[in-house]
Amino acid sequence: MNDSVIPVDGMVITEDTRLAPGVYTLREGLKIGADGVTLEGSGALLVNPEHEGAAVQIDGRRGVTVRGLSTSGFAHGIRADHCRDLTIEQVRVRDTAEIEGIDTFLYLWLPIEQVYSAAILLHDVQGGVVRGGDLQHQMNGILLYACSGVTVEQNNASFNSGWGVYLSGSNDNVIQDNRLDFCNRVYRRPENGLVRVEADAAGIVMVMSSCRNKLLRNSCLCGGDGIFIAGCTPDGERTTCDDNLIEDNDCRLSPNNAIESTFSRGNVFRRNDCSRSNYGFWMGYSWDNVVEDNHIEFNRWVGIAIEHGHNFAIRNNRILTNGEGIRLFTRGGLTLQAWQGWEVSFDFAIDDNLLEANRIAFNAYTGAEIQGVDGHGYTLRRNTFRDNRIGARFLRVHDCLLNDNTFTGNVEQAVLLVGQPGVTLGDNQFAANHQDVGAVEA
Repeated sequence: MNDSVIPVDGMVITEDTRLAPGVYTLREGLKIGADGVTLEGSGALLVNPEHEGAAVQIDGRRGVTVRGLSTSGFAHGIRADHCRDLTIEQVRVRDTAEIEGIDTFLYLWLPIEQVYSAAILLHDVQGGVVRGGDLQHQMNGILLYACSGVTVEQNNASFNSGWGVYLSGSNDNVIQDNRLDFCNRVYRRPENGLVRVEADAAGIVMVMSSCRNKLLRNSCLCGGDGIFIAGCTPDGERTTCDDNLIEDNDCRLSPNNAIESTFSRGNVFRRNDCSRSNYGFWMGYSWDNVVEDNHIEFNRWVGIAIEHGHNFAIRNNRILTNGEGIRLFTRGGLTLQAWQGWEVSFDFAIDDNLLEANRIAFNAYTGAEIQGVDGHGYTLRRNTFRDNRIGARFLRVHDCLLNDNTFTGNVEQAVLLVGQPGVTLGDNQFAANHQDVGAVEA
């Protein structure tokens, strides 16, 4: 290895190199110019006060390792394009470029040509690992564009004003054991001047048909959203993010949604903590999803809210002390034109959940403006409804079945039928409710 190298601006690294400790202002950064090269930072800090370019640029290389480097300034700390088997370890990136603040709403679908700044940007990287990075206090932590087979693990990308980890058109990656807390953004709405923490900031974002990824054991506390999956562009293009596994993540304390996942198929959400947020799960226009074994507690409005969705399995969740536990609904108004057939929510299997101390534990309804079709096919089996104000409420729905559920200690109503919904009551157990089954006019 070439030891104690003093870097100069625009230097091209073509052999294993260890930089000499020190602070170096390098507006053009460094470039990796050969395959199989290892660059060791070894106490070196690369600085660009102009917040432009990249501290380290890697293009079209295989088997490169960057380890132990620190950067400050630049638009991107490390940028890699069209690489294979890349390793980035133990880097520290600060103060990358930031967009305008309170009046700027983030755009989730920027192409690579207009990419936001970030600590690490990977574009068309196939295989590799980003591990143990300190990527806090800037706009974005790690951006993956058209990447596959990359493992992102044990990084700290907290306190960013955009995203901790972002995936666009990226498949078969593993995002695990990262700390991605307080990724949120203060935004002032132009129509009324209201200031909120929102603007689509999040701990983890997946867009543009990012599929078959695994999000495992990440901490996404206090994000604008904890995890945000969006499978449709603003102009209605279908870019569904399918067959992802979201497991054992801590997404508590979002002012918006602990997990938002929309317009996507075949995702599994297992053993996540989606508590103490505005909504636990917000899952519109999605289908063939599994929501199981999650802890969903103390959400202001709803634990699991699904509009215009179908064919979900919701099972073995602990849904406690929310405004509403589960809401399957349409609000009324026009269905998005690109999603005909999603006029209402239908075909849900809701099994073996504990729904306790919610205002309404289960709420299924069709909005008054929807004509000609109602929500339908809701089957509730072996659930426990305990100490809710209302256990299960149905309005303008049909072909629903309640069987083998237990309703205990519900304060006003165990089952409330509004109007004449099509609900079949099978063999359920009722005990100590104010009223077991009641009906009111719509």
